[in-house]
Amino acid sequence: MGFPKASLAVPDPLPHFENPQSIFDLLNFQLHEFLGISGSLVTRICENEYGITREEWQFAAMLAELGGMSPSDLAARTTVDRSQASKTLRGLMTKGLVDRQPVPGDGRKARVQLTESGMQLYWQIFPRVVQVHNEVMQDFNTDEREALARAMHILRVRALAVAQRHKPEGASGRRQGGSRAIWKKSPSPL
Repeated sequence: MGFPKASLAVPDPLPHFENPQSIFDLLNFQLHEFLGISGSLVTRICENEYGITREEWQFAAMLAELGGMSPSDLAARTTVDRSQASKTLRGLMTKGLVDRQPVPGDGRKARVQLTESGMQLYWQIFPRVVQVHNEVMQDFNTDEREALARAMHILRVRALAVAQRHKPEGASGRRQGGSRAIWKKSPSPL
C-alpha cells in the first residue's frame, strides 16, 4: 500500500468481531489495514531518509535489542522465512550495518551482529519510530495501553497456536508457480 489515501481518513464503522459479516469485520483485515497506514510512515522514514527497507530496520532493531545471534535464530524471531531473512541480512551487510562472523569450531554456523554504523543508525531511527508510535497511541490512556498490550499478547499466542494447528503440508511451491500453478479454473458459484 502506498501512502494513505484521503478516503481512508473517513472512519469506517466499528468492525463486528463477535459476528463477522464481511471482510471489514475480520481482525486480520483490520490489522493489515492499520499496518498499511501506520507502517507506511515508518517505511518512508527508513527508505526516503536512511536508504534501508522496513525489513532491514526490523532486523537492525532486533539485533540492537537482542545482541548477536545466528541468522536462523533471527529469522525464527520474525514472521519472515529463512530465504527472505538471508536476503535482508545480505542487504544490511552490503550497507556495512551488520557483520557476519563464523562460529569458531563450526564452519557451517555464523553469528550476525550490528556494526558500529548499524548501532548509530538504530539510535537515529528508533526515536523517530517511537514518535510515530506515540502519535498513533495518543488517544489511549495508560490503562487502555496496558489492556491493548495484554490483548495483543493473547492474540499473538493464539495466532501461533492456530497457525501450528492449520499448518499446511508441504511447501507452498512458490518457485514452481505457487497459487498460479494450483489455480485450475474459476470457482463454481455457491
